[in-house]
Amino acid sequence: MSHFARWLLASILLVSSPVPVLAQPESCCTTNTDDDDLSYEESFHPCREDDRGKELEHRVEARIEGDLAHLTVHRTFHNASQRYTELYDWLELPLDATVHGFALESQGSWTEGTLLAASEAGRRYAVLRRKGTAAPRTSARLSAAGDGADLHLWNLPPGASVTVRYDLRIRLGYTRGHSFFSYPLTERESQPFKPCGGTDPRPVLTVAPPYPGAEVHIREARNQLSRDALEASWPAKPFHGIDARAGFAPGGTGTVGFLQLRVGRLSEAPTRARVVFVMDASHSMGEELMTHQIALAREYLQHLPDATAEVVVFRRSAERLFGRLIPASEWETAVAALPAARLAPGNGSHLDEGLKLAQQVLQEGSGPARIIVLTDGLLRRAFDPLPPSPVTSAPDAAVHLQLLHGRVDSAPKHSRLNEPLVQKSCGLQLSPLELSMEALVRPMAWQKVHLENERGTWLKEWKSLEEGQGVQLWLSNPQTASAGLVLRGRSWGCTFTTLPVELDPTISNDLGRNAEGWSATRFRNWSEEDRPPAPEVVELLAKHGDWLSPARSFLAIPTGAGPSSARTRALPARRKGEGEGIAMGVVSGSLCDIRPWSIRKASPEFAEELTRLLQPALTACLGNGSKPSLQVRVETTGDEIVEVEVTGAASEAQATCVREATWALRLPALFDDGLAEAYTLTPLP
Repeated sequence: MSHFARWLLASILLVSSPVPVLAQPESCCTTNTDDDDLSYEESFHPCREDDRGKELEHRVEARIEGDLAHLTVHRTFHNASQRYTELYDWLELPLDATVHGFALESQGSWTEGTLLAASEAGRRYAVLRRKGTAAPRTSARLSAAGDGADLHLWNLPPGASVTVRYDLRIRLGYTRGHSFFSYPLTERESQPFKPCGGTDPRPVLTVAPPYPGAEVHIREARNQLSRDALEASWPAKPFHGIDARAGFAPGGTGTVGFLQLRVGRLSEAPTRARVVFVMDASHSMGEELMTHQIALAREYLQHLPDATAEVVVFRRSAERLFGRLIPASEWETAVAALPAARLAPGNGSHLDEGLKLAQQVLQEGSGPARIIVLTDGLLRRAFDPLPPSPVTSAPDAAVHLQLLHGRVDSAPKHSRLNEPLVQKSCGLQLSPLELSMEALVRPMAWQKVHLENERGTWLKEWKSLEEGQGVQLWLSNPQTASAGLVLRGRSWGCTFTTLPVELDPTISNDLGRNAEGWSATRFRNWSEEDRPPAPEVVELLAKHGDWLSPARSFLAIPTGAGPSSARTRALPARRKGEGEGIAMGVVSGSLCDIRPWSIRKASPEFAEELTRLLQPALTACLGNGSKPSLQVRVETTGDEIVEVEVTGAASEAQATCVREATWALRLPALFDDGLAEAYTLTPLP
């Protein structure tokens, strides 16, 4: 089998594979054009070792205009052989980029490319590859190929270099308060399916500062398809609120819409706030977690240096640690002066008692009220959110819950913690994985966000939109352009906010290019919600566009170029697919973890152990006389007692004695699994 036949077979297997394969040639391939001693197949072989084309330089210059990055790419290729050659290369393009200009430089002269119908560009290029009498002149064709482009160079002079230049447009991304774009890095090792072998030069990317003083950082990173890329980023100019803009353009039987969101700083920290930290001091937290809660409170107050604060700890009951709202500047001194016993863990997880006391504290002084609850969520079953209160229902007030990892993380949290802790109050409920003190200082996100049109139809929903976040979204294909898009969301779970979406003519004018860039990324795992427009709509937009697409290709033919004497034997009659290039390329916050209350499977072992522990106290309280029909109901979460009820006692004094003795128990490690249980105990005979 000849070299060409083996290569052609490999190419056919590649393009006919049922599994999408990404063929990304890294260096150029060449074909001989003037070797009379070779058969047609041998002379057409794309990669004879002595005819290998080589890319010498790859540089990219970027400038930023508004929401777009304009990239000018120069790539230089060298023909090291002593004969004219044809060169082919697959050029990987940035995600969502479109090509808007193309030019060819050979022997010191530039030729601007013309954008033609793809079929016409292919036909004209095929004509150039015929035998003729014209002097050999280098020509080029650039055609769309998946998420890249096929470059064909004809009649490269022997021992010479040529340069191609193409212009790209990329819509900037936005994340963490930074604008950015990425440029792909080609593989630097040969691929098994690539007949040429060799390596590519690393692209050199330079970016003009988008505004005076802007610091542009360029680093190697992974793009959205987990491919290597150079990422250029810089701080976006500060802005407040949400920049929400959309554009529309005719497409098919309706319109195509594109939405762009950038979330800036949403709020400022309050001044002279009054803060009450409600801390869980039960056994399930332990001493280390008590220390951790104090540290979190310290972190919180660093964001509010002019605030005043108090700490309420809850076990079976609640108590204040300082007795007054102290200035944040006195926090360290006040905490250091606390006796260790004031923070010692104990039985009981009566969060409701802690909330009631916190509301009483906030009757003092003036200023925005904040209650910050820190707990592992292991509460008695009888816990219920508190009824509304004027101090926590004020417009500038908030009651926040920050769940923490307890000693037993597998234990389920109380199901009522998924509701506001105080009815009709604003606030967040954050899981341990969402630990963020600043998010509890000021609103840094919208929650339960949706986009609706002027008819009130919901077009898209988000769980949240956070500061620094960017969104780009294709809208469904409505019959008419939406003139009244609106974003609606909640701040800290209760304040309802409405924001009109600006209709931006620049996005409308650029919408066809966006559609082409998005649809070319065929291997992205699109969801049904963010899928780009249908192929027929993209094709319709591209027919009248100024960008490279499957419908339109660039052709650069210098004056005087034509069928050349450089090829001494004419090619056979045109075959299907000829002129379309070598067969390579691309084959075309609420808590979500809260579960229903779980109860430990009943086991006599636990009840017997608890009865044994309680018996000395029962004997002391009841004496040695006849035993009344006394029962003690003990509710636990793991090794922590959270509720005690005494019934059937002979007197209130006897009931009080038994109740206090039960609360004083320290359960052993046998119970330390975090699960809830309720036991009904009776005195032993």
